[in-house]
Amino acid sequence: MAKVKYTKAQRARKRRRRLRQLIGACFLMLALVGAFSIVYFAVSKLRTVKDDDELKLEYARMIAPLVALDPVPFESVDKARPELLEQASIWSVIYNEDTAKYQRNENGQLLIPAVDVDRYFKKLFGSGTLPDHATFTDGDLTFEYDEEAESYVIPITGLSGSYVPRISEIESSGSTKTLTVEYVTYADQTGFSIALPGDDSGYQVIKKMEYILLKEGSEYHIYSVRYASKNS
Repeated sequence: MAKVKYTKAQRARKRRRRLRQLIGACFLMLALVGAFSIVYFAVSKLRTVKDDDELKLEYARMIAPLVALDPVPFESVDKARPELLEQASIWSVIYNEDTAKYQRNENGQLLIPAVDVDRYFKKLFGSGTLPDHATFTDGDLTFEYDEEAESYVIPITGLSGSYVPRISEIESSGSTKTLTVEYVTYADQTGFSIALPGDDSGYQVIKKMEYILLKEGSEYHIYSVRYASKNS
């Protein structure tokens, strides 16, 4: 087969055509990389938002029994009222456990074992100091301790007039997390609940507080409660 000979002009046109093809391929590659980066960034952003919302819900469920009691701010757990911490632990048991498994006394009152109260006390406030189990009164409620059953007798009236937590922000610094907690109320509020992040339907924000969590081992526990620096 005879070798095709190109003129100088044809060779120049061929080089320009190859250059244009190369430049076009480069632009196409850059466009594909850009499109991939945009999609990857969008997916990563959605995943981050989802993970953040799930963490907010997890911590909201954790602090809900304490928020419901509307505690006076305390600098550390050892400076909080022991009755407040113990009542929050009792309500945390009721909030998280299937109470059908617990016994009732002759008056139909629920008996919460002290061992479960201790377990949830540790979940909420760490293992520093466990409560001394004895009958105590907090506000209008009296929690009788049945020494024979080693259980607390839960008042039939239960808890009312509580707030619901909605966590709007989580800030991490070393071994601490600061939760910005909105205390909200809604019309059909009963018992314990939480408000979903970003959900404003039917809710009224009463105030904002900050809950400081301190890491112990692999878990975080409530260390202090204070007024939010941004309460507007």
